[in-house]
Amino acid sequence: MNMISLTESEKVTMKCVWDLGNGSRLAQIMALANENYKKNWKPQTVSTFLGKLVKKGYLEQYRDGRYFSYRILIDRHDYRCDMLRKDMEFWDDGDMEMFLDELLDSKTFPEDKRNMLIAKAKEA
Repeated sequence: MNMISLTESEKVTMKCVWDLGNGSRLAQIMALANENYKKNWKPQTVSTFLGKLVKKGYLEQYRDGRYFSYRILIDRHDYRCDMLRKDMEFWDDGDMEMFLDELLDSKTFPEDKRNMLIAKAKEA
């Protein structure tokens, strides 16, 4: 799957929706973005980002009584896998060994996290 890229603000907005789940509303999304990501966004700002996410196919907007709610159309796991693949293709020219070297570098993760990655890879 090749997903449309998101701006940093759209990523924050989408992360909030993924964290809240289906049925999330503008006020909830705005509160989470402002609290967790130290934003100072107003409703119109978040509404703009949500509209862009709808146009890009990440969300579906529907009326729920007096409010609009949002349904997730692209799974967080699928998005992350697509982004990791794109990063490897761009930064490492598709070289999996180079990508893994960076992933397992001590500058990327502490030793316990790297060991967890190695153990997980052995399970696969």
